[in-house]
Parts: sequence; structure tokens; C-alpha cells
Amino acid sequence: MIFRIELRRSIAPWVGLALVVLALAYLFLLTGPWWKNPGAWFANTTTTALWIRYLLQFLWPVVVGAGAIQGMRDSRSGMVELLATTPRPAWQRAIRLAGALGALTALGYLAVFGVGVGEVLAHDGFVSAVFVPVLGIGVLAVVAGGWLGLAVGRLLPHPLTAPGLAVVAFAGTILCWISLEPGLDAVLPHRVGTLTPSLAEPRGSMVTTAAAVDAGQVAWFLGLAVTGFLLLSVQSVRARLLSLLPLAAGVALALPLFPAEVFAADDVAARKVCDGPVCVAEMHRDRLAALAGPGREALALLAKLPGAPTRVEEEVLPDSPTAPARRDPGVVYLDFQRNDVLLRADASDLRLAVLSGAGVPPCVPPSHADVSDMGARMIAAAYFTGELKLLPEFTRNWFSSKRDVFEQLWAKFRALPEDVQFTRVVALRRALLTCQGDPLETLVSR
Repeated sequence: MIFRIELRRSIAPWVGLALVVLALAYLFLLTGPWWKNPGAWFANTTTTALWIRYLLQFLWPVVVGAGAIQGMRDSRSGMVELLATTPRPAWQRAIRLAGALGALTALGYLAVFGVGVGEVLAHDGFVSAVFVPVLGIGVLAVVAGGWLGLAVGRLLPHPLTAPGLAVVAFAGTILCWISLEPGLDAVLPHRVGTLTPSLAEPRGSMVTTAAAVDAGQVAWFLGLAVTGFLLLSVQSVRARLLSLLPLAAGVALALPLFPAEVFAADDVAARKVCDGPVCVAEMHRDRLAALAGPGREALALLAKLPGAPTRVEEEVLPDSPTAPARRDPGVVYLDFQRNDVLLRADASDLRLAVLSGAGVPPCVPPSHADVSDMGARMIAAAYFTGELKLLPEFTRNWFSSKRDVFEQLWAKFRALPEDVQFTRVVALRRALLTCQGDPLETLVSR
């Protein structure tokens, strides 16, 4: 009964509602990377949880600021001295207020995830229980943020406390997030950045947080939550100083645990499903039957090359904005995450994808329309099939306007003696494996 009254007289329901509205507005009204490959938020329930954690860089400061507003309630109403004279312990009053705010913010966060699960099901995405640690730590983070705000608002009941605390939380969260994003100039060390409730952009649909990151963040946010509640409950200066011990313990436990990489492979979604030498991830099991035949045919054609690949596997590692795709002389990697054209490709296109670049991926990012890279990989595939075709990649429409140029280069290559053609394809494969030299110059001297 008292808890229900606390729910009605506090701003907890409005904080939970604000969290839901802001998150869904951000996700549905803005066109961002969460709607695109390789890490669309509807591709996998774990990816959904990761994107909602990403949004905490904007949502967490709102929760912290709202907690500070609520924490100043007794001071604004002039009841601090009156409540201090009541026989009821302070922690009993605090637990109802903290419980109300924590429960409603957690419920709002879970509601956003529920909408995400609906999107996953609507898009026939992958469902597994791997999201549980990611989601659970997100819930713990918003509860800890709300309790931290309550404590600061109770200790510093000033009109500028709430907006000031929200700004500080936002600035700190952004600085921490920058240290996690590859390619950005970080101000804070990577380990310190991992203390943030938000995560870097998930650059793949088969990734999750590393177990060491989960363990460290549980220790950190649990310590933050306990410190926030204790500061809300105790009265003396000595007790308040002792309340900081859980926070210090959380930091001391978390920092040594944090690894160099925040993300790791999702062992369930990325588990190999094989038909002989051809393997795909569990997430794309339905493509194995379509890929098995063309994959074997392509491997047989590539077998005449020295050090030829013997396996075809799906790439499961997250995308890197600064490094080229993974390459291995013994394995042909197909990336269904970044190149979703392969998810709809027929047998001819799948065989072409394996043969492109003589079985080696490009050295440029998939989004880069590089004529030299595309032309060289097209001609290499045509060397085995005898026919020049645009590769099954999402840039093929753009390259269709360059078809005349590619036809001329293909004719020039075919005019070479057979032994020279073979030598140049071997040289191209070597150049793509090391990402050194101009691929088209290696294949066809223009």
C-alpha cells in the first residue's frame, strides 16, 4: 500500500515513460546504423540489447537527472527536520522511494527491449538467450543511475543540482563512449571508458559483450547502486563517507577485469554448421543448402592455384572501420552480415562470390566503390568461369555503369597467353592476401 502511494506521488512513472518515449523516438524516427547492416537491431535479440545499451549514452543522464529531482523532494517540501524526528529508520523510507524509481526505470528499459524483440520476430531474426547479460547489466545501470541521482539530490538540494548532474553524466558518458569506439581520438583510457553504461556501436549481428566486461560492469554498477542507496539512507558524515566504500570496491574490482576488446563472438549465433568443407553460422543455417553445392564447385576450380583454399566459411567477426576484412590462404570467407545480397543469391552468384578475387576478400571496406578492387576481383572470377559478371555485392548497381570499362580490361586480360593469365591470377591472390599493390595493375597492366 505504501509502495503504491510512493509510485503515485513520485516522478518514477514519468521517468520510466520518458525513457520509453525517448528511446523509441530515437530508434524509429531517426535513420541510423541500427537499421542497416552489418548490425541491424532487428537481426538478433542480442544485437537489439546491444543497441539499447548504445542509447544509454543519451538515456542514462536523463535517469540520473530525474533521480536528482526526486531526491530533492523532502527539502523542497520543508520536511527534512520533521522526518528526522520520526522513529522509523531512514533506510525504510529510502527503500520505498528507491524501489519505486528503480522499478519503473527498469520496467521502461525492459519495455524498449520488448519492442525490439517484436522487431526481431517481425523480421524473422535470430533469437537466443545470449542477450540476458547485456540486458541485465543495462537494467542494473539505469537503476544505479537513478539511485545515484536520488542521493546527490538529497545531499545537494539546489535548483541547479539536477541539470548540472545530468550534464556531467552526459559529458562523462560521451567521453567514455568515445574511448570504446575504434577510430576516434579518445581522451580517457580504454579501461576507464568501459565503466560507461553505454556500449560502442555493434558492428555485426553475431557479437556480444565479452564475459570479462560483463563481470566488471556488474561489480561496478552494483557498487554504484549500493553507494547511492546508502547515501540516500544515512545521516551522519561518517556514515556517508563509509557509503563510498562499495563504489571504490566496484571500481577496484572492475578495472582489472576489463579486457582490451569489449565485444566477442556470439557463440550461439556464430556456431559453425557445416556440410563438408562448406560452413555457415547457425544464424544463417538456412543458407547452407544453397551454398554447399556452389561452394564445392568453386573450391574445385580454385584447386589449381598454389596454396589453394580448401574451405568456405561465413565470416562471423565484427566489422572493423580501420582494418581490412580477415583473410586466410586456406579459407574463403563470405560475409553475409555486410553483404546481405548473398542472403538472396542463387547458386550462380554464390559460386561467383567464392571465386571473386581468387578466393580472397577485398582490401577496401565493402561500402567503398573502388574500381581497381572490383575490376580485379571480377576478372579473377571470370578467369575460372569464362564469363565476366558483376559480383553479388550491394555496390553492383553502381558498378553497372562501369561495365564497358571492365569488358575492355577483361578482353585485354583474355588476350594474354594462358600461362601469363595463370601467373597474374596467382600474383593477384598474393596481393590481396597481403593488401599490397594495386589489384588491377597486378592483373592487367593498363
